[in-house]
Amino acid sequence: MSTPRVPREGPRFDVTQLIRQVNASNEAVEDLYLRIRQAADIAKRSEEATKLAAVTAETAKIAHQTIQAEHPQRRAPLPRQRLYALLTVMLDGVACFFAAQALDGSQDTTIVWAALFLAVLAAGEVALDFYRDRRQRAWRTVMVVLSAFVAALGILRFWFLATIGTSGLIPAALGAALFTAVTAAFLFVGYRALRMAEAPQAFRARRWARSAAQAAQTARANADRNSRDRERLIDAYLVQVRRRVLGLCTAEQQPFVEKAVRVHLLGEEQA
Repeated sequence: MSTPRVPREGPRFDVTQLIRQVNASNEAVEDLYLRIRQAADIAKRSEEATKLAAVTAETAKIAHQTIQAEHPQRRAPLPRQRLYALLTVMLDGVACFFAAQALDGSQDTTIVWAALFLAVLAAGEVALDFYRDRRQRAWRTVMVVLSAFVAALGILRFWFLATIGTSGLIPAALGAALFTAVTAAFLFVGYRALRMAEAPQAFRARRWARSAAQAAQTARANADRNSRDRERLIDAYLVQVRRRVLGLCTAEQQPFVEKAVRVHLLGEEQA
């Protein structure tokens, strides 16, 4: 068996014959070599996937920033703000129930009327938010109608309190005014919550950017893990290489040999 020539210039060193000799020394070493080549391929594909995921994440981030720039004042998460608006409508339920009781219906009828009143308030909040940036005339119309509706609810509450009360009209008027003010306040808070919410397009873009960023982090973690596995196997294989070349070259030449072997194991030989 011929001895491989080891030049001082490592980059030009042909390690094919040396690799064959090392692999032929033991079946376990040959199996290690095959596992290294497989691990190198996996690590290479993982690195390519990481770069692609990083590009996708950057693209999604820029897209979100571009869409968000159209409405810089609306940055609050859309689901959370919608939940806040829904809670404000639900808090108006008591006042709407008192107003519905003034219609002198059954318990079920009162609940249905209260639900209808709440639906009108919720639709009013959504309409105010929808038309605010689109049609000012429609927004003002909704505002007038909604204000009239809140006032009508106040009248119904006054009627109910005056009917069941024994303290006179002034306490009934004060109670109705208080409920009306609370209804209007919750309505305004819900409207402001919707105004601060991000646009649906920005919400979808933010969700895409977040998922793309998470995918990029996962890909980076997988690539790092595959790289560590590959390096661990290469280090174990280089131990066998050192045993083979220990008496074939000087200490100064060994780093060039190991570098050439590593390049070969990584599959990065230049044509």
